[in-house]
Amino acid sequence: MNLGIALGGGGAKGFAHIGVLDVLEKEKIKVKFVAGNSIGAVIGALYCLFGSIEKLHSLSRSFIESEEFKTLGLDKFYTEDSNILRRFKKKVFEKYYFGALLFKKSHSQIDATRQLFYNLFSNYTFDDLKIPFVCSALDINSGEEVVFKKGLLAEAIWATCAIPGIFPPLIKEQRVLVDGGVINNIPVDLLKELGAKTVIAVYLGSLPRFDSKPDTGYRITQRSLAFMKYHFDQHILSRADLIINPDVEEFHWADFQAIEELIKRGQETAKRNLRKIKSVCSFWYQLKRFRFQEFLTLQFL
Repeated sequence: MNLGIALGGGGAKGFAHIGVLDVLEKEKIKVKFVAGNSIGAVIGALYCLFGSIEKLHSLSRSFIESEEFKTLGLDKFYTEDSNILRRFKKKVFEKYYFGALLFKKSHSQIDATRQLFYNLFSNYTFDDLKIPFVCSALDINSGEEVVFKKGLLAEAIWATCAIPGIFPPLIKEQRVLVDGGVINNIPVDLLKELGAKTVIAVYLGSLPRFDSKPDTGYRITQRSLAFMKYHFDQHILSRADLIINPDVEEFHWADFQAIEELIKRGQETAKRNLRKIKSVCSFWYQLKRFRFQEFLTLQFL
């Protein structure tokens, strides 16, 4: 059984992936292929590199506690706060930030971003991985999806994590590479190309919800894009054998300090879906799918 797991993007919510992988490991459900974009690529690549949930957990914790990560100032985007004054300041920063993008490429500087990903992945390459892994990025020059299967992990992960406006793009040769989640948030098809026969997708999104009416052109545009992304994700997910959707809707994408609770949410969701997971991994599921595909082939001969 060639099981592949596709880990979707979602910022800090991606720590839920650790919880899902933890349950699979404890249940001795062997993952043979991993694909991930954005935060899903960070978690997926670390897991494939070290093959250990314990190591993945400790590295993730060290990552968000490092001075390099703190220097990025991503906590400024976390607008949820019980303190009214702090919440107001963060909302003011958010508006200032979007205006500032008219004059600069990103919130984070190139040197700080490079240091962050090289500290995490050093000079490891795809050849060092214990489990086959793939991720992708969008070339905003050509509009093409660029798939990473070889080379330095630090560069590949930088490219697929380069959230437009937050992290600077990775510029390599003639390509300007940004977040793979823009074009392929849950890389199901990349897993199949890698050799996976059964695909489990871990999706961190949910149907967008808004409290107030859209009273400006900016808010109308913002909502339209949010719904467009959601429905595009559903189209991708339809090609997976099973979708695991951790309950992380209440968490902000920049709430990196919630790592332990997010891991727990991933564990809880995987446990609730354990029967379904074992079902799609079974011999009988594969046999039924093979017979169905054979039937369809005969119908069109």
